[in-house]
Amino acid sequence: MKLKQTGTVFDNHGLWYYSVKLPGEKKRRQIPLKAPGAKHTMRTDRPRKMAEDAAARYWAEHTRQSVARDRMEAGATVEEICAAWCANAEVYYRRADGTPTGGVGDAERDVRLFRSMYGNAAMSELTHRDMLNHRDALVRSGICRNTVNRRTSAVKRMIAWALDEAMIPAVVKAELTQVANLKRGRSAARDMPPVMPVADAVIEATLEHMMPNTADMVRVHRLTGMRPDEMCGLKWSRIDTSQTPWVYRPERHKNEWRGQPRVIMIGPKAREILLRHRDGGDVPFSPGRAILELMQRKRAARTSPFYPCRDEDYSRAKIGAVRKPRAAWDTSGYARTIAAACIRGGVQHWHPNQLRHSFATEVRRDFGLEACRAVLGHSTGSRITDRYSYAALEEETIRNARTAVETLG
Repeated sequence: MKLKQTGTVFDNHGLWYYSVKLPGEKKRRQIPLKAPGAKHTMRTDRPRKMAEDAAARYWAEHTRQSVARDRMEAGATVEEICAAWCANAEVYYRRADGTPTGGVGDAERDVRLFRSMYGNAAMSELTHRDMLNHRDALVRSGICRNTVNRRTSAVKRMIAWALDEAMIPAVVKAELTQVANLKRGRSAARDMPPVMPVADAVIEATLEHMMPNTADMVRVHRLTGMRPDEMCGLKWSRIDTSQTPWVYRPERHKNEWRGQPRVIMIGPKAREILLRHRDGGDVPFSPGRAILELMQRKRAARTSPFYPCRDEDYSRAKIGAVRKPRAAWDTSGYARTIAAACIRGGVQHWHPNQLRHSFATEVRRDFGLEACRAVLGHSTGSRITDRYSYAALEEETIRNARTAVETLG
């Protein structure tokens, strides 16, 4: 909305002034007019046209602020801001090839409770107490403290974004983003224990109840320490076998959006396992091959006669099947397969990312922090590396401090 300029430019003791009543104000202002970048009021020896241009600039600037202020005072609702935030996430969280990342779903999920609690209220009507009530509701929902803090921080980021988009005034952002994160052991939210490595004996007991193709996938994962999504995306075309050790460069990885490279070294034990699956196409490990192995096992164990109408490749109802195996694993299916094998084997449940922790702990114990950081792909700092090699941290502390304490203590 653009308002038509009003007011009068006049001579006030040899200086150009602008008399105007701005929209929403009751009194007129007497504004000294200045040239762009000048510190002093324009004298009347300057052309009147220059004074009128200065008045037009003043009018445009201040009425634009007035319109924005009126819009904010009218109050964008929480529902409108959340909808705009989620729509922005669909554009913002994109890979270089244009495909959406997991950040789109995270953005919607993180503000869902806030949206349901205050959807019809204007954002400018909310108070600090409302933000605390939202945080308390997250705690009562039963999620862990880290998730409570992440979702609270997501709402605060959305509010800051709304200010950048001129949807709320700065005073609203200043009040609503002062909610502090919960501290460990200082709130009713439950704390999750640190992720620990899974014992090799537990892994072997689980592998006995998995198909050979999937079991080898787990073994390669344990010997390389890559992330589960990197393991699921493993392709021969992304592995450089011309050097030793082999170098795997994932097509997609966690820090791709930062422009950081990701290289994963594949040692002799993992190479030996991978070579057993070299003839399976570009993807060495897939649900399709696991199902094929399952059908072969069932055929070998059957006692009834085999009917020739069955397909030679053991895939039933191949044409027109409602559900067909995927060409490659995704992280959810990979985790479910391991969980099912744990149940069949009667062993404690573990998840794929614990294999990364197992490898990180072993590397740090035998080769130190820098080697651990390199194999995990952590670019800077050691705090995140400490999280992945938590079990080796105490041993390393004792080892590093032993000489000094025995000498000086």
